[in-house]
Amino acid sequence: MNVPSMLFKSVLAVTAALLLSASAMSATLDVGGVKVEDTLTIYNNTLLLNGAGLVSNGKAPMYVAQIYAKQKFKTLDELFAVPGPKRLVLTAIKEVDTGPIVKMFNRSVDETAGKSDRAKLIPGLMSIGEVFKANRVLKPGDVMTLDWVPISGLVIYLGGKLQGQPYREAELFKAAMGVWMGEFPADPKVKDALLGHM
Repeated sequence: MNVPSMLFKSVLAVTAALLLSASAMSATLDVGGVKVEDTLTIYNNTLLLNGAGLVSNGKAPMYVAQIYAKQKFKTLDELFAVPGPKRLVLTAIKEVDTGPIVKMFNRSVDETAGKSDRAKLIPGLMSIGEVFKANRVLKPGDVMTLDWVPISGLVIYLGGKLQGQPYREAELFKAAMGVWMGEFPADPKVKDALLGHM
């Protein structure tokens, strides 16, 4: 093998290694010390990270929120229009009292659901309330996921364990997303981050 050929192959190998390391580096973000993957696969679908942000209480970081869907989106309406499953991930950094999340969820239901819809949502609201009562505090490192699965509805997991039951009403998923990305979000900066505005 002549020298130019060996040199060319070496350059190719180095270039390939650099590309691989660059893609590996871009595969995760660090948000508040939490590793956030840029893609994940659930229910036989690959989802893209749309955004991630650090929810704080004053200056104290509390948890990281990240949202995934099959396509990128800039508004809640666009998120709801994206076909297939979606996933919101909450990762506690410090102890998180879930009470304020439940209050914001109930307010979000009031804002997003019409009066006629609220009656049909009561059983689901009560059941979700029980889920949060059973999990009043998220401990550091706890991971809660809220999935929208078209064939079953809103599904909540804590530490990979199903909480409650699937909730078929799309209004409940919309209300849940409204807590972080609605008109009165838990943290406006996190809303912008989740919607890919940052």
